[in-house]
Amino acid sequence: MAKVFLVLGVFLATPVWLYSDGDRGGALLTGGIFLGLLALVVIRKLSNPNLTEEYLEKARAVLGNDPEVLAAVVMAPKDDRGALIWSILKASLGGEILGSIAGSTVGAAGLGADLGGTLGMLKGMHAQRRANAEAQGLLPVVLVAVTSTAISVLDWERPDQDFYVAVHETSITPSRVLATLDRSTTVATLKRNGLTGLLYLGETTTGKSIAFQGALSPMSPDAKPMRGVLAALNLKS
Repeated sequence: MAKVFLVLGVFLATPVWLYSDGDRGGALLTGGIFLGLLALVVIRKLSNPNLTEEYLEKARAVLGNDPEVLAAVVMAPKDDRGALIWSILKASLGGEILGSIAGSTVGAAGLGADLGGTLGMLKGMHAQRRANAEAQGLLPVVLVAVTSTAISVLDWERPDQDFYVAVHETSITPSRVLATLDRSTTVATLKRNGLTGLLYLGETTTGKSIAFQGALSPMSPDAKPMRGVLAALNLKS
């Protein structure tokens, strides 16, 4: 929980610090981003009251129900942190330069740089997450389903992987299995990282391993189905 409060503290303190330092444009932009993210979390929570059942139904539509699908949840391949940070830095710097040039034409070079840097950061983040997922034969977002005999990873292709924000998931339908692990020979472990759960799966007979990250925050609609998957794997959330 200490990490959670630290992150929240940084989010809240950053716009205040920028404003006190005279950077009102940066303070407004940072504060707006924070409020926007918070609004998206709340909207998604309210828009998806039955995600547990929805994920189960969509997994069963692909896998069938013999054996029964016990639990399913949307997750993402674990980030390659070093590559992710580097990608964000490069894209953010490029965005700042372009934003500053564009902003200078209307006398707002500073605000243009801030906005360009933010957009560049988002583009760099999504680009690296897609590259990281595709290197493993996965997608940036997948549906992980658990039965008594297997752990299956299904496709969860969103309309626009770059800037799409999942407010509602009902329009997305998985169609194929990307990876399968044998329950009887797979070791599952969980590591908490603030409000994120890092799920590590390793198949002892083949050496195949996959790491995922999923939501454990009570504010996330994915927290309940995530706990269901962990329970099906005999892991405490």
